[in-house]
Amino acid sequence: MNTNECNEPKSTTRNHKGQFGKGNPGKPKGAVNKTTAEEKQRIEWVLSLLDKSLEENLSKLRPKEQIELWLNLQEFVRPKLQRMNLDLGPADDKISKITFEVVRSGDGKAD
Repeated sequence: MNTNECNEPKSTTRNHKGQFGKGNPGKPKGAVNKTTAEEKQRIEWVLSLLDKSLEENLSKLRPKEQIELWLNLQEFVRPKLQRMNLDLGPADDKISKITFEVVRSGDGKAD
């Protein structure tokens, strides 16, 4: 076994903190780890399989489950309220309560 294959640190390329020395830029910006690229391919493959049945499976969910799924997915496409700058009017106008009502389109009753 040569010295490159053992677990000893390369003293010529990194300092005592494990940082690259001068003149060695390290991993290029945007370079993808081989393992990461393979995992992304696997995930894309699984997603492509799920895409075929997703619409049908979503329609089989109960309305309550559809709403829960919708709420859970919101965080991936919309900013969270605490991250937004929300101006609700003058400081002396206090909001004491905000309510939401879920109404079925057919009979007006919620689950």
